Parts: sequence; C-alpha cells; structure tokens
Amino acid sequence: MNHRPLSLVFGVGALILCLAVPQGTAMAAASGPPAAQGTPPPATSAPMPAPASVPASPPAPAHATSLPTGPVLTLDQAIQQAVLQNPQVAAAQQSVAAAQEAITIAHTGLEPSLTLSGSGGYGNSSVNVVNSAGFTVPLTTVTPTGAITIVADYPLYNSGLTQAEVASAEAALVNAQATLRQTEQDLSLQVATAFFNVLQAERLTTVRQAQLAQAQQALAQAEAQFRAGTAARSDVIQAQATLAQAQVNLLVAQSQIDTSKAGFKGVLAIDMLTPIEVREPEAPSMTVAIRPDAAVQAAVANRPEVAEAAAIVQTDQAALETAIITAGLQLTLGVGASYTPYSSGGFSTNTATYGLTGTLSLPLYDSGKGKASINQAKANLSNAQDKLAQEQLVVRQDAYQAYLAAVQGAANITATQAAATAAEEALRVAEGQYRAGVGTILAVTTAQANAAQAEVNAVTAVYTYETALATLQHATGVLITASTP
Repeated sequence: MNHRPLSLVFGVGALILCLAVPQGTAMAAASGPPAAQGTPPPATSAPMPAPASVPASPPAPAHATSLPTGPVLTLDQAIQQAVLQNPQVAAAQQSVAAAQEAITIAHTGLEPSLTLSGSGGYGNSSVNVVNSAGFTVPLTTVTPTGAITIVADYPLYNSGLTQAEVASAEAALVNAQATLRQTEQDLSLQVATAFFNVLQAERLTTVRQAQLAQAQQALAQAEAQFRAGTAARSDVIQAQATLAQAQVNLLVAQSQIDTSKAGFKGVLAIDMLTPIEVREPEAPSMTVAIRPDAAVQAAVANRPEVAEAAAIVQTDQAALETAIITAGLQLTLGVGASYTPYSSGGFSTNTATYGLTGTLSLPLYDSGKGKASINQAKANLSNAQDKLAQEQLVVRQDAYQAYLAAVQGAANITATQAAATAAEEALRVAEGQYRAGVGTILAVTTAQANAAQAEVNAVTAVYTYETALATLQHATGVLITASTP
C-alpha cells in the first residue's frame, strides 16, 4: 500500500500546527508522541489561550501600516477636492478660456478698428543749385523726416465670412465646455469607485476580524473537547488549519485597505504618504428611483459626449459655408478714414481722407480647388452627423445597461444578506451539534467557510450597488453625489 498521501497530510498538518498554535503548544505537539484517538493529552500540555469574543459592533479595522489618522472625507468632498486639484480638469478649463477668446477674435471681422502709426527717418539729401558764379553745384543737407497718421476702419460686409467664423468659434466653445464636463464626470466616477473600494476593504477587514475571533473560539472548543476525551486530535488540527486561514484572510484584507487607499489618493492627486480616511454615506434606497426610459432620455440630453459630437457638426457646417463663400463671388464693403496731424512735409500736415471702399472678387479658374474644398466640407459634415447619431445610440445603451446593473445590484444585496443569515444559522447549528458530540469538526469548518464567504458576498454586494448607482448617475450625465438617483 502506498503511504505517501498520508505522509503529505501529516506534513501539512504539522506545518499548519506550527503556524496557528502558540509556540509552546506547537513544540509540545511536535515533540510528544501522537496520542490515540479519543485519548486526552497529558496534564503538562501548554494551556490554550482564551478565545477572543466577537464584538457586536467591531472596532475600526487595523491597518497594515501605522500611518497617522488623516482628514475624513465624504464622497462629495472627495469629488470636489479631485476636481479642484486634477491637472486634466485645469487643462480643460484653460481650453474653455481659449475658446471664449476665439469668439471675440472672430467677431472682430466686422468690428471697427482705430490705428495710430508713425514713421520717421534721418539722413542726407542732395540737390543741384547754381552758385553766385553761375556754376551748378550739389548741395547736401542732413534733414529729419517723419509723419504721424491715425487710421479708422469699419468693415460693413464680407460675404458672410465673419458670420461663419463666429459660428465655428461658438461651436468650438461648446465643444470645449463639453470636454470639461466629461473630464469632471469621468473623474467623479473614478473618485466614487475608489471611495467605495476603500469602504469595502475596511468593511471586509472588520468581517475578517470577526471570522478570526470565531476561528479562535472553534479551536478553543476543539481543544476543550479533546482534553475531555470527546474529540480526536484531528479535530484540533482541523480547527488550527481554519484559524491559520482566517489569519491569512485578515492579513490580505488589511493589506487591501492600504492598496485601495493608494488608488484613492492617486485619483485625488495627493501624495501617497498623506494619511486620509473616508466616511460612510447614508445607506441608499433599495429602489432605483429613475425609470429606464427617463434614464435613456437624460443620457441623450445631458451626456457631454453627445454635446461634443453636436458641436463638431456645427463646426463642420460652418466650414462648409466658408468653403462655399471662398469658391464663389465675394463682395466686401467698408468705410475708412485717416488723419495726419504731423508730417515733415508741410503740405501733408493736418490732412484727412475718408470714404467708402469695396472689392469684388470672382475666381475664374482655380484648378478645381474650390469645388474640392466644398466636397471635402460636405463629406466632413456628413461624417460628423453620422458620429452624432452613433454617439446618441451609445449613450442610450450605456444608460440602460447602467440602470439594469443598479437594479441587479439592489437585488443582490437582498439575496446575499439572506444567504449570509442562512449560512450563519447553519454554522450555529453545526457548532451546537459539535458541542453536543453529535457533529463533526468537518461540518463545523465547512459551515464556517460557507458563512465567511456569504458574509464577504454580502459586504461586496453593498458597495457594488453603491458603485452601480454612481455609474448610473454618470451614464445619465448628472453630477455624481452621495444622494443616489
């Protein structure tokens, strides 16, 4: 008969025993001879530590690192801080400011202007003169020259070019504003997701602490029954293995707190070593208030992606108008005046001119450039219109899927809480049967594992639902806040 499997089990059990049991007990178990099943250990065995009780309201989970306590942020405060500090938001704000100035520049095409100009020089001049002897000789003089002129110009009409440029600039402003809103909304969703990740990690750590205390109680119970001769040594080893796994689960959960906080700090654009805490928001309603059709309509009306696509359509429409004007007959009209208050030439001082000016231009032959420009602008416009329709379809689908995810998230909370309650009751029954001597340690550890997973699932469902509600707000194009839709 092959005994390797038994040897492997014994080796793993001894390793778990050394990890989970206090040092004195582990050494005694390793050095002493194996006891027969049902035989209590000798009286000199090291006593087991008293099991820790499970508190009704567990304290705040211990962190894997001992950083000082930082400011406590609500979800709304975290979003506001991220928007104020994120460089992408600042860059988008500057783009909006630049687009606003571009509108002013475009309007100047038909606005009056007043210019002051001056010119001057200093140099030699030579003329031929007849001297007293009757000879012609050159006369060289060094004289300054200069003039000051004030020019006023008021364009009246330029075949619609200025109107097209203004329309294009206004569309660019709408695009920049939509990009800013999208940047803020995307950042808000990132903050909300990271925020709930931190809360979930902290809650799971609290759950793991309670499960560790529960495993300690189970080990103490197994040790007591083994000493009383009503349980086998294998029951103790199984309980020790469960305790060791509970310790590992707690370490992983504590590490996840620091990991999730690092991600949260990254979204907030703050230093990784800065301590920070988050505050649990009020529990959301288990009913998603918004209807699916309303969510879809809100997405089309509010999503910045749709506004960006519509702005591009306006920009391409203005570009088509410009191409048509440039390729055809162009008429410009304007009034102007000039005044020269000073000139080195005396006849030019205090002179003024004014009048109406106009130009007429018609390209007779341009090798097809004008027609090609019009066709290109039409193609760009058609492309932008198709993209707008596609973007509307995408946001509608996105909003509907976000609604379904929120509804499913609410249902998952109810289901996982019921499963956790049932698993906890099954564990209570298994522990009672084991204490009465009619159950097995395997049934207890199995029930413990089921209850632990059910509790983890219940906690995860809560924050999955919170994140789904934030995603629904993002999908409908509204500002993400702690008050859910």
